[in-house]
Amino acid sequence: MSLIEIENVSKEYKSGTEIVTAVNNISLEIDRGQFITIMGESGSGKSTLLTMLGGLSVPSKGKVLIDDLNIYALPQNNLSDFRREYLGFVFQTFHLIPYLTVEENVMVPLAVGDLTRIQKKEIVHATLDKVHLKEKSKRLINELSGGEQQRVAIARALINDPLIILADEPTGNLDSKTSEDIMDIFGFLVEESKTILLVTHNKVYQSYADKKIFLKDGKIYGGD
Repeated sequence: MSLIEIENVSKEYKSGTEIVTAVNNISLEIDRGQFITIMGESGSGKSTLLTMLGGLSVPSKGKVLIDDLNIYALPQNNLSDFRREYLGFVFQTFHLIPYLTVEENVMVPLAVGDLTRIQKKEIVHATLDKVHLKEKSKRLINELSGGEQQRVAIARALINDPLIILADEPTGNLDSKTSEDIMDIFGFLVEESKTILLVTHNKVYQSYADKKIFLKDGKIYGGD
């Protein structure tokens, strides 16, 4: 059984008097531990597809099943719990809190739960170690480089040990060397059986992928 199954999924928006189809009848299966790249021109539907996979945008048609759960059939509270357990999000914009330290930013998703502060710190430090930032846990965000800030964002996405990482242009604001470092971290996470879906414009990153998906006008038009 695939970890992710997308069945005849479409997403339509109303723009004035017109109906715009952002994603058009896509079906797709993704196995646990796969690294998927999603590519295409601007407006091809990449980010829309990712938000539907992330439980953030209800499809106009079709189903999104993760671990055999039809996620949009879940009550809203259950969907929120599902996202927290199964999904980690990484974006081009880091969305970090500037007046908090690295450690405190990564700890934010742990606010919900019964862990003690000592337990939370242990998990945070172990996660920061994975992204090579443990020694900077007490720094403020504005004391870090762009690449370091993105690694903080990745650590925050990993803090609840999700099965799936959804990354939307995570290297878009970074130089080539820093981008390579970020991609190497994603490669390491796949070795730990994480499933990664990466939206990117950079064809170089196809070399990391187990499966490549190309979108055009909301449809899959190529890949392997």
